[in-house]
Amino acid sequence: MAVVRRDGKWTLEKVQNGVYEIKRRGDLKARVITDEYEPTGMIDEVGMDVMTRTIEVRNFKGAEQEFQKYAKQSDRGGSALGGGFGLFR
Repeated sequence: MAVVRRDGKWTLEKVQNGVYEIKRRGDLKARVITDEYEPTGMIDEVGMDVMTRTIEVRNFKGAEQEFQKYAKQSDRGGSALGGGFGLFR
């Protein structure tokens, strides 16, 4: 994994091609999948993880925007963009 963006306690880490994780102090808060992601098998382990909020975006720019939303929401003292699980575009 490689940190591609940092904002205070928040990091955006590239896990694999097209898959990024938004973390706060190392704790996983959300996973962002771009159109570059190619599932490797019949079961999509990344998209099927119901314990982690998964957000679908078109490209890395979209992943950066989602990361900024999380960091900004944290700065305002709110919870990270509500609860719930599932796929969002």
